[in-house]
Amino acid sequence: MATQARPPPTVLLAAKLREEDTVELIVTAEEVARRLGLPVPLTDDARQRIETAIEDAQDTLVAHLGRPLLPVQYTESGVRADTSGWILSHAPVITVISATPDLETSPTASFGPPTYTVIYIAGIDARTDPETAPLRLWVRATACHHPLLADAPVRQRRIASASVEGQSITYDTAAEPPVLLVAPDLATTDRWRLRGRRVYQAPVRPNPPGLTIPGGR
Repeated sequence: MATQARPPPTVLLAAKLREEDTVELIVTAEEVARRLGLPVPLTDDARQRIETAIEDAQDTLVAHLGRPLLPVQYTESGVRADTSGWILSHAPVITVISATPDLETSPTASFGPPTYTVIYIAGIDARTDPETAPLRLWVRATACHHPLLADAPVRQRRIASASVEGQSITYDTAAEPPVLLVAPDLATTDRWRLRGRRVYQAPVRPNPPGLTIPGGR
């Protein structure tokens, strides 16, 4: 019985890298397609071009905000708790998964406040949170203006007549296509831009040393 040949290791590695490099989109290709007058369901080529346009828009937005657009799990060591809770580096804190006491690294460590390694999930949810709708609007509008989508129906002027040699073209000004939404200024997203603020999470009461501290109250 013949056995099916396995793909070469380099092919498997490339596929794995592509899977790991997949960007999570906060808007769908169909949302952008409808605004561009493209038919749905999308062809593979159209979907690829639209998703590339969305990724480029998201990259620009991430660079401006200085933070991911979706929640991320963080592991942070040397964390202390004050009367307001854990002092963490990323906001907003969604949940504390665990907090484990750090091992003492010096003879005097036991005289200071204890520190912990905290695993937690934090960040904005630009895909589903109603309050982050302006971020999705910016990404959709910016993606619509991407050069890869210049042939979309809404971005085309309708031709009324053209010479046989193609030397002159007259556009039908009486039947202009719908106006394409202009991307808002990036400043409209500044509400979510990081400015070096620290995050305060409600306290999680420590257990005896050496025990893992579960998240929650």
